[in-house]
Amino acid sequence: MLRKTLSKTLALAAAALFSHAASANVLYTWQQTSHSASTPDGLRLELEFSDAAVAQGAFELNLVNMCGYGNCDQQQDGLLGLRYWYAGDDGSQQWNRIDYAIGDETRWGLDRLSLSLSFLANGQLSGSIFATDGFSDFSMQSDGSLFTLMSAHSDEEFGCGFAYPSCGGDQGTLHATGTMAHSQAQAVPEPAGLATLAIGALAGLAARRRRNKAA
Repeated sequence: MLRKTLSKTLALAAAALFSHAASANVLYTWQQTSHSASTPDGLRLELEFSDAAVAQGAFELNLVNMCGYGNCDQQQDGLLGLRYWYAGDDGSQQWNRIDYAIGDETRWGLDRLSLSLSFLANGQLSGSIFATDGFSDFSMQSDGSLFTLMSAHSDEEFGCGFAYPSCGGDQGTLHATGTMAHSQAQAVPEPAGLATLAIGALAGLAARRRRNKAA
């Protein structure tokens, strides 16, 4: 009886801990097909969407961070993250990094995003992308699923800054490369946490048995 009750208690606790981990978000990553001599090596681009946004088949976003003007409302919930940078020929650099995460417009910043995208049946994207954080920017346009980097600029010395003042020409596709749980939506219990739950369950059972005997 004790073993059954303990097992049931742990099962309910584990279910509660994992209750918010059901929805998976879709990650699209840049797969380069050709490189332009006017662009630094190692273009990287990641777009993370909610599964609900992908299910709609198309996505439109025009976001301007207005928090500096007193309007700090969240403007959208479909694009969970956009990450863009140049890794260099050795893959270790973080030049011109733009790192938007959902809700960034609720804090002061210079973010501006314009996306008009279709989610294709083959797991690729098509459409147009523009993003800036006020220091670096880029724009892409696709012909079918093949994207071309139309232009990119940065106030930094490296990347599409002083070293490459006229960035553009790289081509590639954006593929759905996997799913991932949202960082705020998943809680993973550690062994120590489960042990604490077990001790608590045993203590509760012992107290109940003492009360029953006293009665």
